[in-house]
Amino acid sequence: MNKFARMIDVLDLYSESDTVLTAEEIADRLQVSRPTAFRYVRELSTAGFLANYSGRYSLGARIITLDYRIRESDPVLKVARKVMHELAAETASTAILCRMYNEDVINVHHELGYDESGVTFGRGRPLPLFRGSASKTMLAHLPPARLKKIYTQHSHDPDVQKIARDWPSFKDYFARIRQAGHYISTKEVDANVVGIAAPITVAGLGTLGVISLVVSVERLKLINTEGIAEILKLRSREIAEKLRTLADNRTAISNSVQAQVLQPADVADSGPQVKRAATKRSEVAVAE
Repeated sequence: MNKFARMIDVLDLYSESDTVLTAEEIADRLQVSRPTAFRYVRELSTAGFLANYSGRYSLGARIITLDYRIRESDPVLKVARKVMHELAAETASTAILCRMYNEDVINVHHELGYDESGVTFGRGRPLPLFRGSASKTMLAHLPPARLKKIYTQHSHDPDVQKIARDWPSFKDYFARIRQAGHYISTKEVDANVVGIAAPITVAGLGTLGVISLVVSVERLKLINTEGIAEILKLRSREIAEKLRTLADNRTAISNSVQAQVLQPADVADSGPQVKRAATKRSEVAVAE
């Protein structure tokens, strides 16, 4: 395993229960020599990913600043935030935006509604992959080849076995969720929570995330879950349409800039020096 991967393993040692570690503890857990562990923590501390408190190390400020940057730059989150706020208000439910990174379905953002149940998996915490409305909806909208790869790697997982005993049955299970356009889970993740999820699917880009509404089991007798699912799907399509428009606008701008680079209007019939200057201006425009 290369050095970069091993240093990432150092960061993965930290959790809600393990917030501070010594270099010796890191060496023991990663089964590396102590000089190697000291080198890792020194380099991670220099980069700001760890903070040194008299020989004990915690996660550093660089991680906090990176979290801020992704919250402010993620186009899906920027578009979804306002719609989710309105959705939480109109359904009196907590709205959660989840996205999939490799094989992790992660809470990216949530808007609290009147019913605050179900936010045990806060921002940045991966959800169970094969349980709950968000994860199952995300899996249902993966390309078949990727879904099959995930099934093959996890076929002996107890959660997978509860869904299906073989690949054809597993595939059919998620095909039904995909066809329905939403999934309602009851007590799959938390004992007192119902989840209702729908995908954010953009033509040409695929499913970029899932919006899930979480409500307490006690509210089931007071609400129409299928009716709320229809509201949720409407709002998810609204987010998807905003993202499609944003993508189309960026493509149009990119194509326009590329056209200027390839055929600058002021280059025709100019000498070599003028042509180089015009091309340079176009390159700067692309960089900006």
